[in-house]
Amino acid sequence: MPAKTKITEDVQIEIEGLISTWKGKLTWDLLTQKIQIEMGIRISRQTLISYKSLHIAYKHKKTMLRCKDPNILDEIPSNWSALIERLKKLESQLEAKNRIINEQKRFLQRVLHNATEIPALKGNLEALIAERPEDKF
Repeated sequence: MPAKTKITEDVQIEIEGLISTWKGKLTWDLLTQKIQIEMGIRISRQTLISYKSLHIAYKHKKTMLRCKDPNILDEIPSNWSALIERLKKLESQLEAKNRIINEQKRFLQRVLHNATEIPALKGNLEALIAERPEDKF
């Protein structure tokens, strides 16, 4: 059995963008084919489902496709259509990146909070968060 394909954050954000701008019928099979064609990544449905944000984005888009009028973009001039699609993709990427940033902030807060409970660091948290020489420009 081959190892599960790993997806980087950037690829995950790009896949979320593909899902959010999807038009027409959406299936896991069609999504994996589009990922392979557009991104050159061969990935299984099971791997995609194992990433919570991708699974949530997929379920959300499926719900939106069931409820939304698919011909709404036909009323907009064709030169705007590409701009709208690009805007939607960028908005979804921004949302995904903001979510990741917030998760990382919560993690850092948890680390600093836990560090206050380490006896060797009592009263010396400044040493823990001090600038390092490689951080300076």
